[in-house]
Amino acid sequence: MTLKQLEYALALQKLGGYGKVAKFMGVSQPAVSLQIQALEEELGIKLFDRSKKQVEPTTNGNLFLEKAQLLITESKHLEDFAVNLSEDIQGELCLGIIPTLSPYLVPLFVDELNQRYPKLKLTVKEMITDEVLQGVKDGSLHGGIISTPIQLKSNLEVCPIFYEKFYLYVSDKHDLFTKDEIGIDELDHESIWMLKEGNCFMDQVTNICSLNRKEENELVYESNNIDALRRIVEYKGGITFVPELATLMIPSDQEDLLKDIKGSDKVREISLIQLKSEVRKNLLNSVIGTIKDCIPKQMLNKENKEVVKTNFIEQ
Repeated sequence: MTLKQLEYALALQKLGGYGKVAKFMGVSQPAVSLQIQALEEELGIKLFDRSKKQVEPTTNGNLFLEKAQLLITESKHLEDFAVNLSEDIQGELCLGIIPTLSPYLVPLFVDELNQRYPKLKLTVKEMITDEVLQGVKDGSLHGGIISTPIQLKSNLEVCPIFYEKFYLYVSDKHDLFTKDEIGIDELDHESIWMLKEGNCFMDQVTNICSLNRKEENELVYESNNIDALRRIVEYKGGITFVPELATLMIPSDQEDLLKDIKGSDKVREISLIQLKSEVRKNLLNSVIGTIKDCIPKQMLNKENKEVVKTNFIEQ
């Protein structure tokens, strides 16, 4: 058994065809077929069902490939290990960040990061939570910054970074506009604009309001873009929720649309997620340290704040 055979098998699981794997891996189709056949013969089990148009893993194949993915990810980490023994912060780092955070967080720290660590090449990918988790597990990402808490099934490590307060953004046409502080029980659920389902931010908003997503009159905007919801509120009326970092980019002439929520601060916990065995932890820690130095200091403190759950369960 070789690592290359495992890589071929994992690619076939993902792509579903020998020709696609050959093109992806830059080899001939017979080479892929022979290597996977040799792997199956050595293991004594059938990894793939070839009777269908698209090749699919067998039940035993899925179980085996789950373990194989862990081994391939660890092998990639081993290749980087020697480089990261150096105390100098250098090399490449790929980080996934959720769409409701990335546009507001990245501009705050990226210049400072470049000044502190000029030899560090950071790639940021805007991805939903599911994609971040998968990227961390398969090694295409070295870490991710997501909203937590979440229910995990895999061997991942979650490290809270900061706590971002929720605000209301209220149209000047709305009856609640004249108030500086609004209670959740005062909200008319039918006037709330929300992000698309499957978004952790949307889950947290529904948990704050105890909303039922099946209400017929509830308005839903199918987007992951918080700024788009703000524009709708400004021009069409209604209310939406915005996270604290997004408020830093609201023009001064629109700040009166921002309203506090009555009671204890309701926040979303923002965390770094990584493999427990991640060898680039020193690089990740450098990024996280820079982030903490660049965001408003009150966001680092969890005391007297209510962390809103996400409802997210890893598949």
